[in-house]
Amino acid sequence: MKTQGKAPGPSRRALFRGQLLSKPIAVIGDGCLAEAGIVCRSCGDACPASAIRFRPRIGLPSQAIVSEAACTGCGECVGACPGDAVTLGAARHEAAS
Repeated sequence: MKTQGKAPGPSRRALFRGQLLSKPIAVIGDGCLAEAGIVCRSCGDACPASAIRFRPRIGLPSQAIVSEAACTGCGECVGACPGDAVTLGAARHEAAS
């Protein structure tokens, strides 16, 4: 017996594989080399959507900032990060409809 009128959710297999219910985005963690005083822009250079910008800071390398609206969740930045500081996670703010 099928329930009508309700869209099917993700399968259990998708959930166990870590596929998110919301749009995945890049998340810059504390292991970012800029936090250790090392200039690095590898994640921004690898991003095809130009979703990673760099905010200047006095006396420190620029801080990587991800634009949730521009990030496509492709993961190119994850592999490019030499400090393994970039992961894919759920967006903090979903766009209002």
